[in-house]
Amino acid sequence: MGTLETAALPRELAIAEMMTGPDTVARYAALTADFNPIHLDPDFAAKTSFGHPIVHGTLGLNLVIEAIERTFGGIPERLALDTRFIRPLPVGSSIRAGGVLREGAAGTYDIFVETMAGERAVEGTCTVIPAAEHCSKGRDA
Repeated sequence: MGTLETAALPRELAIAEMMTGPDTVARYAALTADFNPIHLDPDFAAKTSFGHPIVHGTLGLNLVIEAIERTFGGIPERLALDTRFIRPLPVGSSIRAGGVLREGAAGTYDIFVETMAGERAVEGTCTVIPAAEHCSKGRDA
């Protein structure tokens, strides 16, 4: 990946969107070996407090990674994520992820995953550490 300069960081991350239908969730379950019936079995999920299957939380979080990749043309060499899962997303939701550069916090984006109606499922921060800063921290004086 290329080097990043703090002044050159875009104000917003590119928006990444997806539809979380049953097929998408089943493929993600196979990829991650997470076959929890809360994600895949409507009869099981109907008996839970959610009342319906919910999307894997990490599937939404992966959409944040896609937004970062679209913005920077790959994953920056130094990246820190700090996230909170706020609410589950029902399978079948159309969702989007993105972020906005935080004022006064060099390289830190306020990130989100939300429904198209704006209901937040994931919030947090993503900090991109420029290569020059990363390189200087590990060297002896």
